[in-house]
Order: sequence, then structure tokens, then C-alpha cells
Amino acid sequence: MERTDKQQAGTATADADGNRTFSVGGAEFKMIFVGHGTFTMGSDRKGVQFSESPAHQVTLTKDFLIGETEVTEALWNAVMGRKGGSASMPKTSVTWRDAHTFIDRLNEIARSQGLIADGERFRLPTEAQWEFAAKGGNKSKGYLYAGGNHIDDVAVTRENSGSDSPIQVKTKRPNELGIYDMSGNAYEWVDDRGGSYPSAAQTDPQQTSGSNYVKRGGSNYHSFSAEPYLFTTTGRYFYGSTDWTIGFRIALEIDTL
Repeated sequence: MERTDKQQAGTATADADGNRTFSVGGAEFKMIFVGHGTFTMGSDRKGVQFSESPAHQVTLTKDFLIGETEVTEALWNAVMGRKGGSASMPKTSVTWRDAHTFIDRLNEIARSQGLIADGERFRLPTEAQWEFAAKGGNKSKGYLYAGGNHIDDVAVTRENSGSDSPIQVKTKRPNELGIYDMSGNAYEWVDDRGGSYPSAAQTDPQQTSGSNYVKRGGSNYHSFSAEPYLFTTTGRYFYGSTDWTIGFRIALEIDTL
């Protein structure tokens, strides 16, 4: 099948806050500027299924942007050379490797059409990048969930949606940076394998060994009343395959040197 990017040129624009809006194959998506910084990653919370402890200091040295929403069906189809798909529903039932295939193709399209600079690349966010963004980056107000301390204001859950399947994006309030759905709705793959955190401070960490991958953000498949910790900005889940509750969000790393 001939690729759609050969038929329709993409576009890229930026605003005063460093956010960028792209169009690829007719599908539009917005990336929110996060930047770089130092934050406390993880939690010393007890009684959780997948360890969030110990809380430890992490420094991210590279500026990056992250998707305003999860990758939608329309964006997935545009990049993968297909047509149609909802512009408001997250693409789910995606394996960790599927997400990498998508990102490789997106980078190829973006570079060939001059949408990103030579020193930039789309990627699956590391777990540290994801958590920094979920917490609001350098604008963080220290909320328990991504955007607030009241779950129903910021997260799609089974209880408030009446569904155990993801619904459309952007139905709840965004976080401090203007990012939606980093708590609840669909789980999101990150570019790390499952494992324990160290106690020492880290710089640009990424766990590259382990039999399972890490998904973040919680999902309305899991009941909030039974497992509320999964919806927090520190909640983790290790998994090896995929299902209808798992999607992903992309990051864009910027070469500022």
C-alpha cells in the first residue's frame, strides 16, 4: 500500500510556549512542551502491587515535548498508511513493539517532510519523562493525580464512565502543563522494562532489562475504588502483552546543544 505521507504533505507549527502542532497524512496532533528539570520520582506508598518505592531524585537533562493526548486511531492510521479512524478515540490493543514500529515510521515521515530538525526525534517516553510530565513538570503543584487531587475532575475511571473500555480523549481537566488523561482512561506504554527503583539520585534513567514492559496512568478497566494507586502520577503496572485497555503517548526529544 502506498504511504499517505507521499500523497499529502505534513505541517508543523509552534506557539509562544514551545508547544507544537503537527499534521501528518491529514491527522493533526499537538505536542506540549515539558522542558527539563529535577523532581522526585516514585513514592514510598505501601501496599501497592507494583513497587513505586523508594522515592528518589531524578534529573532530566534534555528538553522534550509530550503528546497532549494519547495517540488516536486517526493518527495511527495516517502514519501506518491506512485511512479513517477516530480523531478522538485512543488507539489501543497496541503492543510495546507496535508502538516502536509506529514511532519509527513517524520519524521517517517527519524527517522526510522537514517537520522536525535533524537533532530531534519522536520516541516512546521513558518512565521518568512520563512521570515528570504527568506531575506537571516545572509547573507541578504536587497533585496526587495528573491535574488535581480529586479523581473525578481529571481521570476517566470505571466508576465515572460506566465503562471498562477507554472512551474519547480530553473529557476531563488537563494537568498543569495542559496534558490530558495521564490518569485514567487508557494505559500508556513507556520505554522501560519493569524493575525496582534505586534509592540513589539518577540522571536520565531508563530500565532496559527485564521480562515485562511498564505501562502507566491507570485504566478504567481497573476499578478506582479497589486500586486507586494505579491512577496516581506514581502508579506503575508491569505487563508483557497487550489488550484493549493499552495505548501510548509519544514524546519529542529536542537537541538544545
